[in-house]
Amino acid sequence: MMRVEPQLRGRPRDVLEAIATLERRDEAVTNARLSSMLSLPRQNIRLYLITLAGHDLIEYDTAERKTAIIRLTQKGRQMTGMSTPLDNTELAFPILGEVAAGQPILTSDQVEGYAARLRDVLDMDDGDFLLRVRGESMTGIGIYPGDLVAIHPGDKEPLAGEITLVIVPGEGTGTLKRWHRNNGTVTLFSENPDHPPMTFKAVDVQIQGYFIGHIGTGRARRTPPIHG
Repeated sequence: MMRVEPQLRGRPRDVLEAIATLERRDEAVTNARLSSMLSLPRQNIRLYLITLAGHDLIEYDTAERKTAIIRLTQKGRQMTGMSTPLDNTELAFPILGEVAAGQPILTSDQVEGYAARLRDVLDMDDGDFLLRVRGESMTGIGIYPGDLVAIHPGDKEPLAGEITLVIVPGEGTGTLKRWHRNNGTVTLFSENPDHPPMTFKAVDVQIQGYFIGHIGTGRARRTPPIHG
């Protein structure tokens, strides 16, 4: 029999059930959405989310420099009566809006939906997520607008040449580029000669995560004609 923790009552339980409702609908789980559903201030919702995370019922990263991901843990899914993955091959990964592969585009902190069974084809683990690409600066390695890129979150120094998700200085925007550091500066390279490198002071570039792989959308690619 499932054990229900006696201390989880009232508003924290309401928030947990609201998160489960949104996940069942495959809708974005955000502070704003929960605030609207429950008619509660966002600050109150944030405190309840921290409480739920403390009970290991949800995943909720409150770090200011990271995108907030709100989703049920296995324990939370059990408590709310949702089906529980039998093993890690069935983990669902959040799709977090768009990432720029060209001129920087604002990266949304809302979850568009979830994708499952990606570990069959990509080396993804719990906590990883997907972003949708805009722009054409990475087409040289087969990443096209509308494709999904898999990201492992982190803020450690990338390897030279590693494809990295970064926030460029002064913009609060996300972009996907190859990382090259030269002492106190970082140059971000595209995979398209039409997009010049961008160089910034290293301390001004915020590292958000590392490219794992990508999934094409099935859109027709522009290919040159074949001449016989």
